[in-house]
Amino acid sequence: MSYTSKQKSQTSVTKYANGQTTCDGDISKCDPIFAAAKGGKVDEINNLLSENPGRLNMTCKECDGITPIIAAAVSNQREAVELLSQKGADVTIRDVNSYTIIKLTLDNGHTELAQWLADSHAELIVTDPRLGKGKDWLNAQFRMISDNIEEVSSKPPKNVLDYLLSDYPLTLPDDKGRTVSEVYWEHILLRYIGDTPLDITRNYSTELKMAFVGTFDRILYKHVGIKESARLLNSVLPTTQYNIIGTHVVPKQGWVTERWEYHDKTHNLQVLDGIDTFLIDANEGKIEVMLINYNIYKTEWIDDPEKDTPGPGKICPPAESCAGP
Repeated sequence: MSYTSKQKSQTSVTKYANGQTTCDGDISKCDPIFAAAKGGKVDEINNLLSENPGRLNMTCKECDGITPIIAAAVSNQREAVELLSQKGADVTIRDVNSYTIIKLTLDNGHTELAQWLADSHAELIVTDPRLGKGKDWLNAQFRMISDNIEEVSSKPPKNVLDYLLSDYPLTLPDDKGRTVSEVYWEHILLRYIGDTPLDITRNYSTELKMAFVGTFDRILYKHVGIKESARLLNSVLPTTQYNIIGTHVVPKQGWVTERWEYHDKTHNLQVLDGIDTFLIDANEGKIEVMLINYNIYKTEWIDDPEKDTPGPGKICPPAESCAGP
């Protein structure tokens, strides 16, 4: 197997379908509040919440784990979204694909409503570059990553950022024939954006082999394996506030080693020891092998005034309950 990149004689693009839906199942099988939210029936929503306030942030397993406010948003039911928002709906909850309410609303073509959500909820980290806030956020993250990497040849290539900012997710370069660096950095930026399914489709081999150590100990295979690894990561880290602190790219051998951290004061969580290694076939444009290590820490957030960084705390056990505040 060769891991050298072939040169591209011309720019080719791959078009992706937009207008995502969030429900392949029967929403009526879930609590009645989901159908009410989808239909914009605000009086019924009020009555259902009066009966059981716990309905506000329920998730519908039949429809990818969406919440009532997501059901209303993807159906462009502005009045229902505003009502659920006023009631205190948690707009940071992601569905089973790790999609945010902003992404799902934009995927269904409701830009004005997505903008309202972004403007009305300061707690939302807007990562989708189709909105101005998301574009600014991704630009800032890119600069931070680039500044953290000392080796010039391992820094993220600007062209990857440019095409994600310009026409994501509709039109992206052909996934074959990319450099090792382009494959790796597109993977990173798509995870920052919060589009794990597109990352898996474009950047992972269908024959992927993966090993986990740390909070989770697993051996995983193929696309179903990387989907499970993403589910595990999302179960303990509620946002995409990853911080790449060092990356080394070896293009001739197709290896990339990455050091990363995670700091989230809102949920009292951090990762201090994240290290991932990738073997990438650039001719195919796919990650073939991946080794992952991270441990989730809960801390008291005692800041070191000299380093201006949080000190370590108690390591969470390897269980999904670590994610709680």
